[in-house]
Amino acid sequence: MFVRTTRQETSTVSPLRRKRVATGIALLLGLSLTACSSATGDDGSGINSSTNADLQTVKVGSIPTLGLGLLKVGEQQGFFADEGLQLDITPVDSGPTVITGLVAGQYDVAYTAYAPPLLAIAGGQDLRLVYNLGGLGPKGTNGAIVVAKDSAITSWKDLAGAKLGINAPRSVLVLWAQAAIAADGGDASGLELTPLPFNQIADNVASGKLDAGFLVEPYLTQALAKQGDKLRSLGDPAAATFAEGSPGAGVITSASTAENNAELITKFTAAMDKTVAYGNEHLDEVRTAGADLVGLSSEDAEKIYLGSIDPQINAADFEPLVTAMKKFGWVTSDIDLGTFVNQ
Repeated sequence: MFVRTTRQETSTVSPLRRKRVATGIALLLGLSLTACSSATGDDGSGINSSTNADLQTVKVGSIPTLGLGLLKVGEQQGFFADEGLQLDITPVDSGPTVITGLVAGQYDVAYTAYAPPLLAIAGGQDLRLVYNLGGLGPKGTNGAIVVAKDSAITSWKDLAGAKLGINAPRSVLVLWAQAAIAADGGDASGLELTPLPFNQIADNVASGKLDAGFLVEPYLTQALAKQGDKLRSLGDPAAATFAEGSPGAGVITSASTAENNAELITKFTAAMDKTVAYGNEHLDEVRTAGADLVGLSSEDAEKIYLGSIDPQINAADFEPLVTAMKKFGWVTSDIDLGTFVNQ
C-alpha cells in the first residue's frame, strides 16, 4: 500500500531535494511493459489529452508502465491543474531511448529506471533526479530467470557462459544477473546476452534456443502457467545481491531544465506530492488506471507488485548500484551522485 509522507509546505529547499520512493511501483513496470499499448491518446483519460490553453504543458518521456496510473490519477484529481500544469506523455520503447530524448530536449522530464540516466551521467551528461518513484520489492517480486525443466542449470553460478534472453543489453536486469552469478562464485563475464521482447523469451527458452531468460511480471506468471511443464524458475536474482528498497526508477530532468525552468520543476514536484499522498489511500485506482493505460487486463495487473513509499532518498542509496556497474564494466569513471540528487 501507499504510505502518506509528510511535506513541509513552507520549505525553501529546491524541489529536486524533495524525493519520494514508491518501492516497487515503477521499477519492474518500467522494464516490463514496453510491448503493451500506447499510454497516450485523445480518450479523455487525462494523459496527453488536455488542451487547456491556460495550463503549462509538461512533456514527459516514459516507458509504458503501470506506474503511469499514478500520473493519470493525479490529473483526474486536478492536482496538476491546481499547479497550472497539464501532462503530455510520450511512450518510448526503452530507458536509454527515453534518456536520449531528454538530453536532446524532446522532454522536460523522463520517467525511467536508473541504469540509463546513470550511464548517461558517466558518459558526460548532466542529469538531475526530480522525483524518486521506484525500488526493489521483496524477494520473489522482482522477476525471475527461467530455464528449461531439464536444464543442467540449477544455481546462479551455473549461468556462467549461458545464452540469456533479456529485454535490452543495458537493462538493469542484466546487472542483477551478473551480480547474482558473481555472488554465487561464478564468472559473469562470459554471459551471452540475446535481446528479445519479453513476450518471446519464454518460447525461446522452452525450445532450447536460449539457455535461460529473464522475465518480469506479467510475463513470468503467464509463461509458467502456459509452459510450466517445460520451464522452471531459478528465482529472483535481484534479491541475491541488492537490498529491498534499493533505488529503481524515477523522474529525471536535465540540468539545463532544472536551472532554466525551475518553476516548472517546482510545480511538477508539488503536484507529485499531492498525487502520491492521494495514491497512498487509493492504490486500487492507481492500479486500474495504469492497467488501462498500458493495455493490461485487470487480472494481469493484479500480478504486479505495488509497494509502499519511503520518503527519503540520498546519494548513498545509489552507491551499491554504481558499485555493481563499475564491477561489471558498465562504467569506468565515478558518478557524481551528490549532484544527481542535488545534495
